[in-house]
Amino acid sequence: MEFKNDIPVLNVWGKMGMAVIRAFSHLPMRFLYVFADVVYFLMYWVASYRIKIVRSNLQLAFPHKSQQELRQIERKFYRHLADYFFETIKALTISDEELRRRYVIRNPELVNNITATGQSVFLYGAHIGNWEWLTVLPLTFPQTPVHTFYQRQSSTFADHMSLSVRTRRGIIAVESHKGFRHEVACKRGGHTHMTLVLGDQSPHIGAPKFWFDFMGQDTSFLVGPAHIAAKIDVALVYPSYVVYRRGYYEVEMKLIVVHPAEVGAKNCAKRFGALLEDDLARLPELWLWSHNRWKHKHADFPDDDKEA
Repeated sequence: MEFKNDIPVLNVWGKMGMAVIRAFSHLPMRFLYVFADVVYFLMYWVASYRIKIVRSNLQLAFPHKSQQELRQIERKFYRHLADYFFETIKALTISDEELRRRYVIRNPELVNNITATGQSVFLYGAHIGNWEWLTVLPLTFPQTPVHTFYQRQSSTFADHMSLSVRTRRGIIAVESHKGFRHEVACKRGGHTHMTLVLGDQSPHIGAPKFWFDFMGQDTSFLVGPAHIAAKIDVALVYPSYVVYRRGYYEVEMKLIVVHPAEVGAKNCAKRFGALLEDDLARLPELWLWSHNRWKHKHADFPDDDKEA
């Protein structure tokens, strides 16, 4: 099967802007982190970017931590958020060698053993660590084609840059709303592959939702990834962050389930949530706390079946 990426074409000003960003991305990481320190200071100490949401989320997730502990996580989160921004810019030009050194995948044989049987895999991840550096996947799994689901952005420039980063090493980007049809076509065509999906976004109001306890809160989760996996027998694997220091990540592949239909889509999502909770207990500063994760309340959606 042949696939191609649909990266939007930029106008003259957009091309000039991308040329400047690409030139900037050639700077060594140690210099980019100097800029990250400045952005951290401005974002946290001056602008207090989304500080109310971050503090509310941390208080909900860690009610037993002291204010001092919560402030420490908060500051570390903003430092990491600034680093993530410049690491994403670096992803435009980072060499294969440097990316392999900075982003290590542990236990790749878990995925290899599954795909060797002809079964495809969903890498069921979250907005934690640096999800953009998962462009290392084609380097770690050279025999397995890698796809990813994404949401098209309203800004052509932002969409172009995002897709330029994500597809640079041959990853095929598929719009999320086309994901099910795409995976069914791959299944019918015998195209064994791995697809990166992020499952911790808040579902929009009209979307079907799973509700279950996450970080002590009754939380809604996307139905899509687990539902697709259960429908067409795609194994689910979670990329768990086990080691982190500035600019260096180690991610371990952890099995959620080989045959999702055997446990049901909601239980798959629950297992994903439990693994993410484990990561947040160890490295809480790496999650995207500035996202208003608990803006929806289950009581506002009486038609949703909590146990379905």
